[in-house]
Order: sequence, then C-alpha cells, then structure tokens
Amino acid sequence: MPLDTVLLLDTSGSMAGRGMRELQRACKVFLDGVQETARQSNLKENVAVVEFGAKARVVQALTNDYSKCRRAIDSLKPGGRTPMFDGLMESLKEIITNGGVVRVCGRPLTPRVILMTDGLPTDENGETPEARLKVIAAAKAFSPSGWRECGLPHPVPIACVGCGDCDPSMLDAMAKMTNGMFVIVENIDELSSFFRRQVLLIRFAAKFAADVDQLRSRMALLAFFRELGEAVEDAELDGLMQLLLAMLCLEALAEAGGGSGGDDPCIDGLPQHGSRVRRGRDWKWGNQDGGTCGTVIKHDRRGVVQVQWDNGHENHYRQGAEGAQDLKVVVSRC
Repeated sequence: MPLDTVLLLDTSGSMAGRGMRELQRACKVFLDGVQETARQSNLKENVAVVEFGAKARVVQALTNDYSKCRRAIDSLKPGGRTPMFDGLMESLKEIITNGGVVRVCGRPLTPRVILMTDGLPTDENGETPEARLKVIAAAKAFSPSGWRECGLPHPVPIACVGCGDCDPSMLDAMAKMTNGMFVIVENIDELSSFFRRQVLLIRFAAKFAADVDQLRSRMALLAFFRELGEAVEDAELDGLMQLLLAMLCLEALAEAGGGSGGDDPCIDGLPQHGSRVRRGRDWKWGNQDGGTCGTVIKHDRRGVVQVQWDNGHENHYRQGAEGAQDLKVVVSRC
C-alpha cells in the first residue's frame, strides 16, 4: 500500500500570474521527486490534488499515476476567494474515503496534508474572524484530539507553507495542533525548495525505517540533507523532524511504552468503535455486506475489526492486517 499525500492548494485570484506558475512548478518538482523515491526505495506515494479558490474540490483523487497528477496541476486556474475551510473538508473526505496507513519495514507511515496558501481564509462574508475560526476547527479534525470524532482511522499531520498575505499565526496553530510543520517563504521562488524537502523527508524515512534511533535523530536528518547538498534552516529542520515523528507515530510509541498498548491509532490504523463503514478498495468477501453499510463493533486483534452489517450479518475484516483495507469509513449517511 502506498503512502498518501494530499496537496491542498490555494488557487484564489491572488495567485494569478507568477504565483500560479511557481506553485505549478513546485508541485511538479514534488511529483518528480516522488517518482524518483519510488524507483530508489520501492516506496510508492499516492498523491491527491485539492484546490480552494473559485471553488473547493478534489481535482485529482489519490493515485500513483503521476501523469494524472501533472494534468491536474496544469488544469489549475486562479480565481475567487480563499475558502480554506472547504478545502480542508475536501481533503478530509478524500483521506477517509481513499487513504490508509502504509508500513515501511513493519513501521506505520500515516498520510499527510501539504497546504499552500498566500492569503487569509474567507467565507461567504469575506475575510472574517469566523472564517479563521472555522479553519482552526477543521484542522482539529486531523489532530490527535479530533480524529476519532470525525471518523478518521488515524491522526493526520498538516505541513503548511505560506507566503504573501497569509496568516502566519493561524498556519502555525494548525501545524502545532496536528503535529505538522509551518514554513513561511518570503519569495514565491522558494516554494520548489519546500516541496523538494518534503520529498527528501520521506526518502530519509524509507532509508532508515529499520533504525528507530536514526529516525528520531535530528542530526541524522541534517546529515542526510547535507549529503544531498540541501541547505535547511534550523526552524524548518525542526518542523520536518516533528512532521516525520507524527507520520511514523514514534511519539505515540514512546508514550505507550514501546507500542505494547492496543489503542495507539497510528499502529492499529483502525476506525473507532461505532464508526460507520462500507466495503473498501481491498474487499474480496462477495456479498457478505448485502450491499449495505455496517458498524464497527470490536477490534479483534491488531489490524482486524469486527463489523455488524445492516443486513444482520457479522464478520471480521482486515483494516491494516496483510497490508489490506477491506473497509472504508463512511463520511455521509448510508
């Protein structure tokens, strides 16, 4: 199962001209790097493209067909305001519907959202305090304190990059809330460097997946970047380290005493009890569900859940076991 990354991109009117060209170039640098990582380490990455501008929508669902992603990037057109809340909600639904937790050398690696914006969030009334509060509330849904309530099977960190007239304090709060990171670029040309380092972070994780001490080491990460000729400022290096720890659930492992507890959401990657589910992308169980939805009633063992279907049938399904996702959490009512 590939790693999942959602590119959540500001395509508001303020991005017109050079801003949009640099954003598209940066995203293609990211895609080129993702492809190279897959060739080097056999770690594939599903990428989704979500925009928020004239409208918020999933331009390309999660896929490792990077030609589709490039076409999606090329299709982006600037216009409208900055409905960041709606973009976050589209990203959330995409991860719930199509995302999962990949394992690298037996270690979990959760999805991430990479959010780029150059402006203040808006709602139907423009740039209001309420629009900002809605964005913060949306970010909480991805966080360790909010993922269960919204139906995510695991917390998802958000890596924020801002420029122009963005709200740095809001983006920083979103990053801290989700154990992600925040970087502000003074020049739009720096976007490509930010996206390239996001690629290299995953390459580092793939290289040292079997060595927890290396994965936790800021010095090891810095040495890795230096070997590749990549200059990283201290603040961004700290952010990258935090993002990696969140994706690898290493902080959760430490708190659980080495991962022996059964309730670590990143390790199990399981929907909470009471979650509504339907058949997912690895379903192979015929018509056991009767074509209906079901309810998670028990976590039987690591990576396996028990579901009671609306047709009255009960059975056990893989939700991480064997690297398979038999189920997906239902966002809307069945």
